[in-house]
Amino acid sequence: MNRLFFTLLIAVIVFPLQAQQLSEKQFISPKPHPRLIISAEDVVRLRQTVDTSVQMERLNDYILNRAEQMLEMPVVRYEKQGKRLLSVSRAVLERVLFCSYAYFMTENRTFAQRAEKEMLAAAQFDDWNPSHFLDVAEMSVALALGYDWLYDYLPAKSQETISSAILDNGLYGAEKESQMWFYKRNNNWNQVCNCGMVLGALAISDVAPDKALKIVEKSLLSNPIAMASYAPDGVYVEGSSYWSYGTWFEVLMIEGLRSALGDSFGLEKSEGFLQSAQYVNFMITPTGGKFNYSDNGATGRRTQNPLLGWFALESGDMGYIYSDWSSLEGDIIRVEERRLLPVGMFFLSRCDLNNIEPLRSSFFVGQGEQPLFAYRRGWNKRTDTYLAAKGGSASLPHGHMDAGSFIYEWGGVRWSIDLGSQNYYSLESKGVDLWNMKEGSQRWDVFRIGSSSHSTLTVKDRKHLVAGKATMVATYDTKDCHGATFDLSSLFEEFSKASRTITINDTGAVCVIDSLRAVQPTIARWTMCTEADVEIVNNREVKLTQQGKSILLRAVTPNGTTPFVLSNDPPHEYDASNRNSRRVGFDVLVRKKGVFCVELIPIG
Repeated sequence: MNRLFFTLLIAVIVFPLQAQQLSEKQFISPKPHPRLIISAEDVVRLRQTVDTSVQMERLNDYILNRAEQMLEMPVVRYEKQGKRLLSVSRAVLERVLFCSYAYFMTENRTFAQRAEKEMLAAAQFDDWNPSHFLDVAEMSVALALGYDWLYDYLPAKSQETISSAILDNGLYGAEKESQMWFYKRNNNWNQVCNCGMVLGALAISDVAPDKALKIVEKSLLSNPIAMASYAPDGVYVEGSSYWSYGTWFEVLMIEGLRSALGDSFGLEKSEGFLQSAQYVNFMITPTGGKFNYSDNGATGRRTQNPLLGWFALESGDMGYIYSDWSSLEGDIIRVEERRLLPVGMFFLSRCDLNNIEPLRSSFFVGQGEQPLFAYRRGWNKRTDTYLAAKGGSASLPHGHMDAGSFIYEWGGVRWSIDLGSQNYYSLESKGVDLWNMKEGSQRWDVFRIGSSSHSTLTVKDRKHLVAGKATMVATYDTKDCHGATFDLSSLFEEFSKASRTITINDTGAVCVIDSLRAVQPTIARWTMCTEADVEIVNNREVKLTQQGKSILLRAVTPNGTTPFVLSNDPPHEYDASNRNSRRVGFDVLVRKKGVFCVELIPIG
């Protein structure tokens, strides 16, 4: 908290001074279109890069094929899903960017015409659903970039219709008292909503210069609140999927400011921001999945993220795109935040694509609100060993009761898993009080969110305390030991002290040591969630088998352990199915204090 307070204090002092440096002349006489992110020179360079790179050619063909499909789709309609219009906003953003890109690359006016139709359809909506302001923000980005990029193509009447919609449904919406709360948020809402307002303002600054100036000034004062969450080491509190969401829009805003005003006002220099690309690389596991803590979906599918090209360029480390670049040699193209891929192509075209080497590090440690570590033995093989574990708190944005949990891969198989998040609407539509983060809230009864489904330590039949916070108190990175110790004490009422040390050696064996001091005799439960077949060998050993591989869970101490296998069948009608998964572990009675050790040993 001291670090966060200090970061915010600096923001309060520095950013008002930077905001005051904005010149009214920049808004009254702005740069000509296109002035947001790209230029005519960027289009020429992109065409040249596509012609010389197999990976870029694959991505280019992917975009053009999807743009061709979009030509046959009906234009979007105002259709909410529950309280959200977000899927419609995202559809408009994807279609506008893909078709604009296709127009640049092919000079076929049919694509520009289609992008225009989508923007005009969205401009006719009565509103962009300001009660869920992410919807407004993404729609504002869609129309701002489309208006700017296609300005010379658009008829004057379309220019007027689109710019008026950006002003009326976008910028004016941010002035409503009921919506202004995003300016004070410290998560992705701040980044996405400020991006929408800034790009919208910069796009139409020649139409409404006074309004545009005030909007940009306000966002420059607000955005550092969210940027503080990257400190000190780049770990994104909400997880790597939300990193992709929030950070994509952060970068769009930074690049929009640079291109339109010639100044990013130092946003990219925020502590931990550039280092966050290393964090994201370490969240990708050798099998292609992710360390999917908090509200991040469960997927083992390999994805690519062209946003990393921007970080590679900014930092000068092409290792940030090595993993993605290797996968694009033959893997199926699955792009994170796919609607933004065309922008990512411009970022990648600016990189030195002929000198891409893997990251040199095998061990990552990140402190902050969500402390974690990750170890991976290499960057080239699906069978490379991987271990990652986290601390943190359920009270954090999108938090789960997953402090002390870990992900483990060996032999090309994920042994310890996280079930991931459940679709929000599937819970909201059934009346679940999903966004109440207080102790005792129904949120913590959702199976995938509560502590019982995670690979962590619990007290049998009890949940972690919501306000509890697990800190990382030591790390280890020697020739034959990589890991960390977490203080879990504040997660429990039943233990006056609880710490968990998780390490891995160079044979791929993992050791989890829980040191406990009980207030009164208590049953501690060591749980691991897995998709493996389970065989209880004896009261100390459990064999796991999956995809022709096996590991052994061995309770080393103390006496009296009771192994168990529990179903992950949904306990409530509103819970999602958890097919092909189960929980395995040990119960142990802690009378006063004790050290409980479980080894995960590969056996072939």
